Amino acid sequence: MTFGGPVTPEARSSFPAAPEPHDEWALGGGTAWVYYSPLNRRQLIRPVILSDGFSSGSSNLDQLWHGLEENGDYRFISELHAAGRDVIILGYTDRTASITSNADTAIECIRRAGAERVGQAKLVVGGFSMGGLVTRYALARMEQDPNLSDHETGLYISYDTPHQGAWFPIAIQAFTHFATDNWGETPGIGPVLRQFSALLNSPAAKQMARWHIEKADATPEQASERTAFLRALDEVGGWPRNVRKIGVATEVVRVVSSV
Repeated sequence: MTFGGPVTPEARSSFPAAPEPHDEWALGGGTAWVYYSPLNRRQLIRPVILSDGFSSGSSNLDQLWHGLEENGDYRFISELHAAGRDVIILGYTDRTASITSNADTAIECIRRAGAERVGQAKLVVGGFSMGGLVTRYALARMEQDPNLSDHETGLYISYDTPHQGAWFPIAIQAFTHFATDNWGETPGIGPVLRQFSALLNSPAAKQMARWHIEKADATPEQASERTAFLRALDEVGGWPRNVRKIGVATEVVRVVSSV
């Protein structure tokens, strides 16, 4: 899922417009909005790149901004700005595309931040949900590929990122595909079912899912796309090595009833 919103489609108008960014970077395969800290006089001095996660279609950066700044009592962007950090929110043209493809966009964003930064402060790079995998692979690849510049990153962060694989319940996958097969042409609900079924069978979902079925009666297995992604991740060392790494997982509250 993307930070601050579900994977199911929602109208973009359901989220008010975010403040106008100080700069907008058009990237191959995505877009980044730059919000300078008020302490830095409209200069990029201490960049923090935060990547969007998995959902349908293209990133909604208005939604991402509100998820960071208006989602509860802690105003994350304001707190970063107060600490002198410049915030760069990174979105993708297709959030269902392969993680390695979107990592190319993340690499471009990291390189641009390094090029436009004033001074020598190390970058902070990370993301939410799948965004943590995208940036993990991007940083690791930049360390291993001699054709890529140094990422100049001091801290990698991930928030609710499925580093060990995502759990999409098989029952939900099976029911979604079954419902799509039987009611996919029904006015109203049909397009939603088809979109959700396609989402579960997208390249990114297959790369993340520990167990996957492509149709209702299929046998659960690790998709070939996941095997290939894990191999690609292993080829770049698995993790970025030259950074401090922080991971955050939201708490799961378990309710146990007694009889």
